[in-house]
Amino acid sequence: MVIQDQVLGELTLDKNYDTFEGEIQWCGKDVSLSLEVNAESKPSWTRARSAAKKLLADCETWDKAMRELAAKNLTGLANDWLSQDEENPRNPETDPITEEELARRISMTSLSVTSGGSFTAWFDCDEMFTDHAVTVYGSLKKGLKAANIEG
Repeated sequence: MVIQDQVLGELTLDKNYDTFEGEIQWCGKDVSLSLEVNAESKPSWTRARSAAKKLLADCETWDKAMRELAAKNLTGLANDWLSQDEENPRNPETDPITEEELARRISMTSLSVTSGGSFTAWFDCDEMFTDHAVTVYGSLKKGLKAANIEG
């Protein structure tokens, strides 16, 4: 099943995973969107779409906050990884990755939103954590919760 949403575009239901999948423009960049729903419950579809639209409507604020949380939580770890990277000539002792640099270098690749308003955002980390991704978790009601590396 495919639904057309004026804001979120074309969303395709994957009944095997109880998700709608699509692509959105997040702060001017293409990002994969996944809405976690109950495939048998249309009200859950509406709630998930509504939550995604709220995030998207204020993407500049959310994007900045997500980057800042990731930078605050992961800059020390990024420098630890840099110190163990024999192929990178950069010395974290004399030229460390700063919070500002980490926040600037990560870019969102996908966003998953639940019908309850919780979300997970995945960011490409420009190889600061090799092939791992930065993930940020939060909810519309409680704000941002955590930032980690995964993969």
